[in-house]
Amino acid sequence: MSKKTRKKTSNKKNEAKLARRKKLRSLFWKLALIFIVVFAGFTIYLDSIIQSKFKENRWELPARVYAQSLDLANGKPMTPTRLRQELELLGYRKVVKATRQGDYENYQNSFFIYIREFQFWDSTQPALPVSFNIKSGRIKDLKNRDTGESLQMARLDPLLIGQFHPNRLEDRILVHLDRVPDHLKQALLAVEDRDFYEHSGVSVKAVARALWHNVTSDGRAQGGSTITQQLVKNYFLTNERTLWRKFKEAIMSVILEVRYEKEDILQAYFNEVYFGQDGGRAIHGVGLASQYFFDKRARDLTPAQSALLVGMLKSPTGYNPRRNKEASLQRRNQVLKIMYQQKILTEQEYKQQRQTTLSVVSKPSLKLSRVPAFMDLVRRQLQKSYSEEELRSEGLRIFTTLDPVMQRYTEEKVQTTLERIELMKGIEEDSLQTAVIITSSETGNILALVGDRYSDKAGFNRAIDAKRQIGSVIKPYVVLAALEKTDDYNLATIVSDEELSIKQRDGTLWVPRNYDRRFHGEVPLFVALMESYNIAMARLGQLVGIDTVAEFIEQAGVEEEVRALDALPLGVLELTPIELAGLYQSLASGGLKIKPSAITAVTDNEGSLLERYPIESERIASELNTYLVKAGMQLVVEKGTARYLHQQNPFTNFAGKTGTTNDLKDSWFAGFSGEHLAVVWVGRDDNKEANITGSSAALPVFTDIFNGVPTESLRLGYYDEIEWKLIDPESGLIAGDGCIEAIEIPFIRGTAPEDVVDCNADEEEGFLEF
Repeated sequence: MSKKTRKKTSNKKNEAKLARRKKLRSLFWKLALIFIVVFAGFTIYLDSIIQSKFKENRWELPARVYAQSLDLANGKPMTPTRLRQELELLGYRKVVKATRQGDYENYQNSFFIYIREFQFWDSTQPALPVSFNIKSGRIKDLKNRDTGESLQMARLDPLLIGQFHPNRLEDRILVHLDRVPDHLKQALLAVEDRDFYEHSGVSVKAVARALWHNVTSDGRAQGGSTITQQLVKNYFLTNERTLWRKFKEAIMSVILEVRYEKEDILQAYFNEVYFGQDGGRAIHGVGLASQYFFDKRARDLTPAQSALLVGMLKSPTGYNPRRNKEASLQRRNQVLKIMYQQKILTEQEYKQQRQTTLSVVSKPSLKLSRVPAFMDLVRRQLQKSYSEEELRSEGLRIFTTLDPVMQRYTEEKVQTTLERIELMKGIEEDSLQTAVIITSSETGNILALVGDRYSDKAGFNRAIDAKRQIGSVIKPYVVLAALEKTDDYNLATIVSDEELSIKQRDGTLWVPRNYDRRFHGEVPLFVALMESYNIAMARLGQLVGIDTVAEFIEQAGVEEEVRALDALPLGVLELTPIELAGLYQSLASGGLKIKPSAITAVTDNEGSLLERYPIESERIASELNTYLVKAGMQLVVEKGTARYLHQQNPFTNFAGKTGTTNDLKDSWFAGFSGEHLAVVWVGRDDNKEANITGSSAALPVFTDIFNGVPTESLRLGYYDEIEWKLIDPESGLIAGDGCIEAIEIPFIRGTAPEDVVDCNADEEEGFLEF
């Protein structure tokens, strides 16, 4: 081949190479451009994620639900037992010398309590050492123990009874960076990220150091992640161990550092970091961890406690101080040594802190109570103003009316009493169910609520959802309707308890029967109520007008339409226990319709008031007529169908009414003292015959509860317009000589009977006839 030919061939090859190189360069720049565009788009996408969630530190914070607080005030009724029960529920520690928040001393009837700081909806209760005595059932000499200054009132922090958790069941208490002690910040940086203020999200130095350690060590791996990377992983990503996740972590860490200040990142880390589990609840952030492990705020941590929390970050389970004391102690001391080496602690401080115990509380004050039925009611009442998302993520603080000591006692008594009733009456074990509601008789605040005989079970809430016929507990409202809607009746008005038949729309006859299957002739109205005579009450309903009775009951607090049925005076109306409690609230409060409520106030996570739940009332009956009915209901307890309550508790006056439905399926008792109102239902879920009456099931439950719950006696009080007369229960007339069964009855002045019956004459006449 000639030189010319070889040269042409060479030129062609060179041209081909140049063309390939040009194509490769073009492809490279195209791919590079695509990569840049994709990477830029991916970065913008990650940036949007960071900004949307991190900009306002939008953690999913559960709504916290608190019981009512116990107020301490001079003259307030109190017993040492009641106070100790409250302190136990709150996790206060009985000690010889109370020196820190959450401690208390008790010597017979003298108390010294170091009250914890707490932010209520209306004010902040500072940490306060108080002392007082309990004498004659009341608080005396309340004062500040440190200064000796007399106090008008002090409030114990309320019990946390529940939370509406996010789907991940995470929990935290947010803290600001300026509330985190310096030794905790410095300990974290010394152990987790010494170059925090130098790197831009990813520390090349830390990665190199970790790689060198992992190559030269005995197999114990060391991570090279910065605090920023750890935050990104916990806050935005998952724990999966893949290169793709690490790549995203690195990119997002750099973005985070560009977008936000170091202090913002550090504060977010302190609120996000994971410290283990409390059952199904995940403990996140130093705010919650400080309270959970040490029963104190983060700003009050000691250097040793800060070292323990920082040490736990390596393995929250392995270094859990409640489960692995030795391992957690060694780890804490390692962190203290690092703090000393980094000159965070002086030698003296290091030695002193190293000698301290773990000081972990055995009972965390954040241990949740189990009141699912009450929490169900709170959720329903809140849903009128707040969405489910707000309840699960906005950190709302909900202050409720629940009395935790009364709730626990009620739960215990419900179980034991039902077991006793089943045993005594030969009823199948565990076949009876119950619902109990206790409110303040004046305000309608719900103090205790049980929706299942096993009260810690979440499920069907009988207190709110079980609609059952209410039986004879409706009869006081039939009497009140008669007093309110006409001028023809008083408590001594004679009503016939003889046979009655009422034609129905379908042509059939309705014939009411008394429980004892007997007729009782002409009886005064108070006797018909006291002995719960069905025929007399059915006849009274006809005389007053069933439409009138139905309309009055509806106005008194029943939200649904009340049908004007002839059997309405005998209780064919179906209500839930909470609806019946609302109806009876107007009797207990003197004629005011007050809807029972479980919530006092709601604040946001910062403590700013969002909503107040004031008591709202509407008068539906006069005080005087309500007074008369309450007096009649006192006779039900003293002498009538509920006399078991008076026999068991003779020193406290109650008013109440038993109720039994057809076929002995439902047992009811609704009653109140001067301080409390309670409604009790007992029956079977399958609605089968239970062979129980109001007197044999619901009444014993009520009685057992109030044998142990201190309550003020019902005092009807004095009205100029009311006069009391001794009435003969047989004739309904003023009792004369020899009427040994006479009962004192109230009347609106000028309406009492004028005729007097001579009971001795009746006896003599009877003697002559014999």
